[in-house]
Amino acid sequence: MSFVTPLFASIFALMYLYLSFGVIKFRLKHQVSLGTGEHSDLEKAMRTHGNFAEYVPLCLILLFLLENLTLSTNLAFWLGCLLLVSRVSHVVGMNNSKLFKCRQFGMIGTFLVMLISSLAMLWVYLPVSI
Repeated sequence: MSFVTPLFASIFALMYLYLSFGVIKFRLKHQVSLGTGEHSDLEKAMRTHGNFAEYVPLCLILLFLLENLTLSTNLAFWLGCLLLVSRVSHVVGMNNSKLFKCRQFGMIGTFLVMLISSLAMLWVYLPVSI
C-alpha cells in the first residue's frame, strides 16, 4: 500500500496548477491564445510549466513503483523530498536568470531521482527476471 506517493502527487498537482495559472496570466496579459506571440515572459512560463509536465509524471510513476514493488517507503520519501526541492529550485531558476544555478540544481536533482529509483528497482527485479 502506497503512503508516500499520494502525498507528493498532491503537492506536485498543486505546483502544476500554480504553473498553469502562470501561463494563463501571461496569455491574458498579451492576448495570446496559441503559442508565445514572441513574448519572452510567456515563453518562460510555458517552458517552466512544460518542463514540469515532462519530468514530474515519470518521477511520480517511478516513486510509486519503488514504494509499492520494493517496499522502500523510506527511499521513496527521501527521493520525493529531493524531487520537491529540485522542482521548486528549477522554477526559481527559470523565473530569475540571476539564479541559473537553481535551475541546474533542479535538473540534476530530478535526474538523480529518476536514476536512483530506476537503479533501485533494477537491483531488486533484475535478478528475478534473469
